Amino acid sequence: MKFNPINVLIILLMFAGINIQANEFDWLRDDSRDNDKVVNYLQQQNQQTKAWLKPTVPLQKELLAEWNSNRAQRGDQPWLLIGEAEYNITNHNGRRALLTRDLTGKNLNVLVDISLRQDKSDYYELGSWTISQDLRYVALAEDYNGAEQYTITVIDLSTQKEIVIAKGYAANIIWGQDSKTLYLIGLEDQTQRPNTLQRFYVANATPSEFLLEETSKDWLLSFYPSANKDYALVQSNNESSSEQRLLSLKSGNLSAPIRPRKADVEYYADVDEETLYLNSNLDGEFKLYRSSLSEPSQWTIFYQPKSGVQINNFYLFSAGPVVITQTGQVKKINVLSKSGLVRFSTDLGTKGKVEWLSRAGDYNSNKLHIRTMSMVTPPKWDILNTKTLQRTLLSQDNYPTFDPVLYHTEQINIQSGNENIPVTLAYRKDKFNAESAIFLYGYGAYGVTMKPYFMPQITSLMDRGIVYAIAHVRGGGYKGEAWHKAGAGINKVVSISDFTQVAESMKGYKNGQHPIFAIGGSAGGTLIAASLNQRPELFSGAVLQVPFVDVVASMSDTSLPLTAQQYDEWGNPNSASQLSVMRTYDPIRNLKAQGYPPVLARVGLQDRRVPYWEGAKYIAKLSQMSQSSGPYLLHTNFKAGHASDRRQSLANQAREYSFLLTLDKLTKAEQ
Repeated sequence: MKFNPINVLIILLMFAGINIQANEFDWLRDDSRDNDKVVNYLQQQNQQTKAWLKPTVPLQKELLAEWNSNRAQRGDQPWLLIGEAEYNITNHNGRRALLTRDLTGKNLNVLVDISLRQDKSDYYELGSWTISQDLRYVALAEDYNGAEQYTITVIDLSTQKEIVIAKGYAANIIWGQDSKTLYLIGLEDQTQRPNTLQRFYVANATPSEFLLEETSKDWLLSFYPSANKDYALVQSNNESSSEQRLLSLKSGNLSAPIRPRKADVEYYADVDEETLYLNSNLDGEFKLYRSSLSEPSQWTIFYQPKSGVQINNFYLFSAGPVVITQTGQVKKINVLSKSGLVRFSTDLGTKGKVEWLSRAGDYNSNKLHIRTMSMVTPPKWDILNTKTLQRTLLSQDNYPTFDPVLYHTEQINIQSGNENIPVTLAYRKDKFNAESAIFLYGYGAYGVTMKPYFMPQITSLMDRGIVYAIAHVRGGGYKGEAWHKAGAGINKVVSISDFTQVAESMKGYKNGQHPIFAIGGSAGGTLIAASLNQRPELFSGAVLQVPFVDVVASMSDTSLPLTAQQYDEWGNPNSASQLSVMRTYDPIRNLKAQGYPPVLARVGLQDRRVPYWEGAKYIAKLSQMSQSSGPYLLHTNFKAGHASDRRQSLANQAREYSFLLTLDKLTKAEQ
């Protein structure tokens, strides 16, 4: 009999008086992903899905044609500044490539043809790339099957000779100052938890030594380069705490922890010339501290925002630090002097719009790039010079068939309990009416803010009379960390009730009678599926993308990636009280005999974050329990993981949107 840690845990919990009912579709779990019975079942489900969707194929092709014809005429993008040249991965003569050019924007050279590498595999994702200090080599982290286990390859740019340094690693790569060593993060065999820091020599592609191992099962290891090119920060963290060390990229020495780990204390450091800056909640609220490199544990407060204002991030430049703060949903850019005084402050983002920062330049560049857009405003790039405090337009993307005058966007608030839940929505003004369908997107986890991006795909929906809306429920990060915690862990039920309340209110938007179609991916799949269990009558259909829907089983199985690290987000099943709460919202365990709307679920066979069997088990049980006719469709991508590669993503969207558009048409035809 094959050992399964889930079965052992179930038995132990049953003896402890905690009842966990095994799912009759547990046989769909196959960690090897090559069991004939399981593969055949998934293929049969694909055939059923294909058959139901066959009448929608013309619509899928129509959508894809629209998106291709309305490709952006992109303005100049921020390029990474390294020395006296700039680097970027972008389209060039119809090919995706790593390019370099001089600081005038001329003398363009192709360093690596990324499209050529992509064409060799059915799945391809470039996780990261980095140029060596001597500019001779580029290191690539590439995923060839969607499992997020990256192959690290070094290319000699002068000869194009390649050497595979390692396989099955995280995507993080940092070069040593000697341009002969690479630092990588290794993955734990069973769980795929990033847990070791290793140094490799490019010459022989063998690890010289393991510099650090993170042994705590609920902690993850990562690193990032500092503003000072001589250092990198090596970070261990769980959901609510962190611990960092300094890695010298000159000597290869790794320091002791800057400050030993402590429960619920986070700190995130960076280094300028000889000073260490740290954003930390050491005394409760996040403040920006600093210390000398010679005494890194001796912190003094450098910048402290007003009460209720949260520090999100900071950047170091020779002109002084830049601190990003947030109050509610309002973010600000604060440019500081070397003494900690605010030299300049401006809002970053407004209601219904997206703005975020990119640091393409180095410490001495003093430049931040600001990306701005909304669902009805094409993106643009601005440059903020932190020395002169001047903000200038770099470029504006142009979509040839898009006329912004035709569209409307706004942000409304919907009452849920004692909170107002922001909802960002957009529609085409001349297509909107009292029966326009609403495609309602939700995520609500990890403090992630789902931003109202501009996408031609959404424009195609609006052109067909659809209202596209994003529910910024608690559990996400729309109003800061307190908003996240209000919908995390044992409060996860709050984010679900927020979403159902938004759906109920949106049905009557502008005194109309609007059918609601829900869309959610990964953690958003939990949100949508749980809402369907609570209020199935609110929804006319749903799409679940790589959905996390078997919460209790997966959070009880520490052999799965990231499980132990995410108890704060979903609840800890080893606690009877928390398990009781988890059981109240777990999507699979709360499926019951009632009428469910049609559902299309997409999974990736190689998915290690949310294994394919979660969506497969969910659709199987939903089909069994529902008292409505469905359909309940499962589509498995056998050559993808948690994310689709660039070639697959548009086809997935066309399939999913055509499913919902067809349901809307069928529903209205029956009325």
